[in-house]
Parts: sequence; structure tokens; C-alpha cells
Amino acid sequence: MSGKGHARPRLWIVAGPNGCGKSSAYGRSDVAEFDGSVWIINPDLLTVRLRDGENLVQEAANLAAVQRIEAWLDASIDVHQTIGVETVLSSPKYRRLVEKAQGKGFEILLIYVYLDSVERQLERIAYRVAKGGHDVPPDKVVARRARSFAQLRWFFDRADRAWIFDNSLSEPQLVARKGDGGITIRSGLPSEIMDSLL
Repeated sequence: MSGKGHARPRLWIVAGPNGCGKSSAYGRSDVAEFDGSVWIINPDLLTVRLRDGENLVQEAANLAAVQRIEAWLDASIDVHQTIGVETVLSSPKYRRLVEKAQGKGFEILLIYVYLDSVERQLERIAYRVAKGGHDVPPDKVVARRARSFAQLRWFFDRADRAWIFDNSLSEPQLVARKGDGGITIRSGLPSEIMDSLL
């Protein structure tokens, strides 16, 4: 099995620091390969559903979500089913998944979304909380931003195709891409992004 219209199954990784608008950015982006039929697992939404639907405390819901996501991803790769996951990418935990998928012939596709400053991330998170969304402590936002950028190089290097978006403005701006034609990077990007790509 594979994604609709594709010869190879695909593993999509939609990544970026907290508050950068990952969920909305990939839906509004011009990534032609993203045909809208891919199941992208959203850990935040799953955690809320587990917490509310199964009456779990937050910590237990977080753990249950992680366990189920890992099981779904592994099972999908085992049967060659295209799938995707949304992640802050603040740890190397998905490296194993990428290596497993590559070993089974998957195409690895990366969409990475960032904002131009941690202050803007905190503003977006505050707005999300005001709308009823989940909060993230400021110290975790800062730490995860640095760790996410540090992980980006490994995943960018191993992706068959990649799209990097700056979501600081009203619409996501494609600032770097990797594909059949090589790597294209817009000039003037923040050093923390440039250091993660070159």
C-alpha cells in the first residue's frame, strides 16, 4: 500500500517549534505533493481526546498518546502505508522511524515551520490559549526551539524532499526546499536556520 497516486509509500514529518503554526501552515502551503489525503497524526489533539474521552490526567494522557502514536507509525510502516506525524522535533526519537521507513523503501518528506523569534512564538501561544488551546511554559518554548533547530540538520539531510517555511507573516513563506533539483535556500535567513541547513 502507498499514498494515493504514488509509487512509493511516504513518511511525512511536519515539524517545528511550539507555536509556529504547523497544523495550519501545511494546509495552506504550496506543497504540491501534499494532496490532503495523508493522515498526519497530531499529538496535541490526540492527547486532548484521550484526556477528555478516557478521563485521564494530563501526564497519563501524554504518555498514552506517545505510545499510540508510536504503535500507529510502526504499524503503518510495516504495511507500507503512507502516514505522517506532527512534531516539535525537540528530540531524536523519530530518527529510528525514519531509518526504519527508509529500509522499507519509503520516501521521506519533511515540512518544517518556524517563526523568526521566540517572542513571536510566545505571542502565538498566548493567542492560542485565549482561544481555548493548550499552553506551553515559556522556558520549555525557549529550550525546545533550540533543540528543534539542532535536530533539523539530521532530518533535512535524510529527507528525499523538504520544504522550510517561515510562518511569521500572515501566510507561510517558503524559504528553503530540497528536491530533485538539489537544495535552494533564500538569502538572509536567520543564522539558527542557516546553521541547521548548511
